[in-house]
Amino acid sequence: MYRQLVLLFSALCSGCAVLHHVQIGDIDQRRGYQLRPIDVKVSETGVNVKEAADIAKALSTSKEGKEAADTISGIISLFQMGPHTGNGVFSDEYAEDLIFRLHEQCPEGRLTGINSVREARKYPVISGEIIKITGYCLSKNSSGN
Repeated sequence: MYRQLVLLFSALCSGCAVLHHVQIGDIDQRRGYQLRPIDVKVSETGVNVKEAADIAKALSTSKEGKEAADTISGIISLFQMGPHTGNGVFSDEYAEDLIFRLHEQCPEGRLTGINSVREARKYPVISGEIIKITGYCLSKNSSGN
């Protein structure tokens, strides 16, 4: 039991970052406009059900407990089929207000030099699914040049 607790503790303390997607756009530098940096970030917690079941199975001392963990993992995996990147998240709608956040920072709507990054901070069982958009808002110079 002591060995299992040490392994579980060391697994929970480790983590890494996984890059899923990066997209970089050109910077438009028109005369008479100034570039103002913008930065928008959204995130959501993800859960890896298979890893949770594997840990439950490793910590279970009875055969019935191990079988129950396998059964639960199998049932949940039937509902999570298809291609995906990262872990499933609690809310699939976490990135839907990105366009509104961009509009808050750049009401003019003239964006350039957009960098979009999708990544995950991964820990055993839990992850942070992150989308970050940086770029520039083109706005008219007040001097009128």
